[in-house]
Amino acid sequence: MNIKLSALALAVGAVLAAPAAAQQVTFMTGPQGGSWIPLGGALKGMWEKNVAGLQITQTPGAGISNVRGIDEGKAHIGFGNSSTTVDGLEGRAPYPKKVTKVCQLANLYPQYFQVVALANANVNTFADLKGKSLVTQPKGNTGELLTALVLKLNGMSYESLAKLNYNSYTESVALMKDGHAQVFTSARRRRPPPSWTWPARATSS
Repeated sequence: MNIKLSALALAVGAVLAAPAAAQQVTFMTGPQGGSWIPLGGALKGMWEKNVAGLQITQTPGAGISNVRGIDEGKAHIGFGNSSTTVDGLEGRAPYPKKVTKVCQLANLYPQYFQVVALANANVNTFADLKGKSLVTQPKGNTGELLTALVLKLNGMSYESLAKLNYNSYTESVALMKDGHAQVFTSARRRRPPPSWTWPARATSS
């Protein structure tokens, strides 16, 4: 078991183990096809095994929507990104107001903003995204927020694209493989999963 994963399991497990009575806990993880769902499943198994009476309901989520979900009482635990969690604590966009019931327990791993382009799309710089068909994560995901920010920093917006789709990782990969999207953007761990295999040029930043 990864040392950081074990540390997170111990940190949250200690919090959950406080009451002696059985507990029902909602755990928001990530979108379909991403690494947060299996990671959440591994943590759910560890916590339920080691905390008597604990029952965890794992639900899909996303970096921004998880922070809002916890603040609004829809979940007890969730994955998030340090940058956008701080945005919530400060009340910055895309949050409508400050979140006040959220705290960060542990860091697991660094995430990267990734741009994956088909080789024939001729995307070598961010400026080359203009006029391309792009698929990104649904709103509420950190990857979608960063996509809009990167376009803005390069003098563009979603209107500068030929086409824009919001989809899960699984659906996004399918669109790329079928040629219905030329570019896929996301925020995730550095190494993509095996399902991301098609003739493409990948750029991380």
